[in-house]
Amino acid sequence: MPSATQPLLIVGDRFAGFTVQDTVQTVTQLIDDLHQGVYSQGAEGVYSRSSEPIRIRAGQGVTLEDYEAIWDEFVLRGLAGRLDFPYAEPALAARGEAHKHCETNTLIANLRRDDDTTFAADLRLHNDNEILLDHQTGEHVQGMVAIEAARQMFLAVSERFFASHHPQRRYYYVIESMHTDFENFLFPLDATIEYRITRADTADPTRLAFTADVSILQAGRRSSLTAVAFTAFEAHVLQAKEHRRAEKAVAHQSREAVTAAATPVPAPAAAPQPVLAAA
Repeated sequence: MPSATQPLLIVGDRFAGFTVQDTVQTVTQLIDDLHQGVYSQGAEGVYSRSSEPIRIRAGQGVTLEDYEAIWDEFVLRGLAGRLDFPYAEPALAARGEAHKHCETNTLIANLRRDDDTTFAADLRLHNDNEILLDHQTGEHVQGMVAIEAARQMFLAVSERFFASHHPQRRYYYVIESMHTDFENFLFPLDATIEYRITRADTADPTRLAFTADVSILQAGRRSSLTAVAFTAFEAHVLQAKEHRRAEKAVAHQSREAVTAAATPVPAPAAAPQPVLAAA
């Protein structure tokens, strides 16, 4: 339990491994404590004193619904006057910017431009994000989150600040290279994504080419650095090329299947007869 001056950090249930830290709980753990009267007057602990504020801060995985549920529990127990729990719903990148249909999978929030070549956003990791559904161990967030955040960041910056200059055009993005260095663990707490353009070729509106560095920063340190090179082509041009190559891939697969069907399959070897041995 944290001290009266140290806030309790709340994370989504997916990050239960992080709660080995003394000042961290999941949403469910906090609500369970409320049900057990941990914060009620007369219970043991610093928060039982009626004059002490109960300071809570949200980490990753805490949704608006979680925030409202926690407030409801405090109100129900007459503790709302002591609760210090600010929460701001993140302004997510739009579906067409992050290229994600489901908001739970969008990692980019509060996207902003710092100068001509530098952009920033807050990392927003929903408790039910697709990357977390089948792999979450230990205290840190897995590396695929950093890679996907870098991918969504270059898409969102390109869509909002460059492709938007040509509203009559629709772009198809092709990654030419993407390399990530992992420098520090990333934990389910506040983090900033910084996007810095190192080269931009935007003279031809049918083809926008960029190289950029994408950093994820947390607690005064860089967790990862992704160097990416990509090009945004007019969709109809690239889709035609993609379709031709898909046809060739299908034709190749079909030829392989025909060849395999024409090749005699050797008969299975006879099963060995059991050997009887005296007891």
